[in-house]
Amino acid sequence: MLAWMIYAVLVAIALSAAGLIAEQATKSRRLPTRWPWMMAIVGSLLLPIVIATVSIRLPGGLQPTAASAPLALRDTTSIPLASTVIDWSGTGTYTASTTVNTILTDIWLASSFTLVLFLAVSTAVFHRRKRRWAQGSLCSVPVFVSESVGPAVVGLIRSRIVVPAWVMQEGPAQQRYVMAHEQSHLKARDPLLVAMALVLLLAMPWNPLLWWQFHRLRRAIEVDCDARVLQGGGDIGQYCETLIQVGQNQSEFIGSVTAMSESRSFLEQRIRIMLAKPKKWAGAFAFVLISIALGMAVFAAQVTPPGAPAQHANGAVAIDPSLLDAYAGEYELSDYSLVTVARKGDGLTVAPIGQFMAQGIIDAPTLSDTEFSIPSLDARLKFNKGADGRATSMDVFIHGWPAASAARVDEATAEQIRRDLAARIQGQTAFPTSEKALRMILSNVDDPALWSPFAKGGKADLSSQQAYFDRLGPVESYRFEGVSDYGWDIYDVQHAHGAQQVFIQMDKKGLLVSSVKRRQ
Repeated sequence: MLAWMIYAVLVAIALSAAGLIAEQATKSRRLPTRWPWMMAIVGSLLLPIVIATVSIRLPGGLQPTAASAPLALRDTTSIPLASTVIDWSGTGTYTASTTVNTILTDIWLASSFTLVLFLAVSTAVFHRRKRRWAQGSLCSVPVFVSESVGPAVVGLIRSRIVVPAWVMQEGPAQQRYVMAHEQSHLKARDPLLVAMALVLLLAMPWNPLLWWQFHRLRRAIEVDCDARVLQGGGDIGQYCETLIQVGQNQSEFIGSVTAMSESRSFLEQRIRIMLAKPKKWAGAFAFVLISIALGMAVFAAQVTPPGAPAQHANGAVAIDPSLLDAYAGEYELSDYSLVTVARKGDGLTVAPIGQFMAQGIIDAPTLSDTEFSIPSLDARLKFNKGADGRATSMDVFIHGWPAASAARVDEATAEQIRRDLAARIQGQTAFPTSEKALRMILSNVDDPALWSPFAKGGKADLSSQQAYFDRLGPVESYRFEGVSDYGWDIYDVQHAHGAQQVFIQMDKKGLLVSSVKRRQ
């Protein structure tokens, strides 16, 4: 979940840049500037979901056989941006953690519910205040007259114009331009457009780029409204004077309505836009900008989403039930770590102990006769069978890379691993050689002699971690904090520019099995 949310933000960044460039292009051609931002909002919401989850079946002539599997859109992407620009050192556990995913899901739902509640309360307060407004007429158009709200368009189904009382005392020219502006909002259905954008925001309120896009949309709506008023024959001098007068009598904020009054800095921008003269090469300039914007949109569509490959997303497949029974058993990951595999319906469950990445019973849907997935961890299990058809070992792949090879063991060996792990946790004593392993980790210099045979995929890519250590700076001190609930030693490490926790798992021979770094 966390990795996908970061991916969604990266896509929104690219589409925000495309929207900003497209806005400049439409502005130079005196075209409506709202639509690039509306498309950016829709794209930022739908593109990450569609690319990560949707598969399409190609026409018969484009696929080798009629029974070919659908093509996952994620497989058509080619820019693994998240893995390139983000240092994931020590964070894989958290980006795939079931607990973290649950917390993030709860935060997502809570933020959407909070926004719905806020909008509901705001609407209720607005209607309560609306009952205090007087009925009036301005330029032969029925309006609401308030003490300090407006000029603005209020209401979604039956939209009405509200003006502050001071407008009723102004001259005919200013009143005419105030009404022209607000009626232009009504004719363009701007309140409906703002409402639609807010509904879209409810789906992903945690994404800051969406809120920035919504802010730009609100501004673009006002710029477009100014352009329509002037195109309708308005005098630019008198209209700008009206805007200044409205800005000087700043109205009270009443939420997400289309209002003539905005911040003074934005008011200055609107006036500069109206006074700007068309450039000589505006057409060519707009063409170049639109081309760049489309390129940014294509770039966003090519960003590869994180998570399991396409075959994982297709769900479990049916296999001979006897194979499931053949895989059930105990598998040794290390001297203090074990995985219990059991059958559950048409799939398996795994129950790891002594593992940093996962605890508890986890479903493992079927991928093939020998392979099973753990989607929440982006993990894949591959069973190796002996001559009798029973599994002899299990290979574990995390994010597509080999992470461990676990030999099948009998119940007595499995019970001994459980007892040894329980004794470690109860004793809260560091592994005799874990401090030596810690120094190797902190120096970011690999010593092959310190690695355990259990550490098939545990060896670090030193070059990828150097930037991480550079940001933290030199080590100033470290201390042993205790043994975690899964039997790993915990060290608190203080650096010149930060701190981190290092979790270390050793085997009984004092060799390093695995380590995880967590920045504090």
